[in-house]
Amino acid sequence: MTENGKTICNCCGRELERCGERYEDHLHIIKNWGYLSTQDGIAEEMDICPGCLANWERTFAIAPRRYRMTELL
Repeated sequence: MTENGKTICNCCGRELERCGERYEDHLHIIKNWGYLSTQDGIAEEMDICPGCLANWERTFAIAPRRYRMTELL
């Protein structure tokens, strides 16, 4: 989440480090909920630091699919 020009991890509350105009790499999620969901018409946005993402993924019943990218931007 961005607060006062700072990006903060929604899980642990740690401020993400900044290098110039960029923040350390992290997971940024924007979800617009649609029909047939309990959050119909709600939009959510969050930022997850790499450490919290690793902890969260350990709770998944099915691990995320991973693959190597051939081009890095």
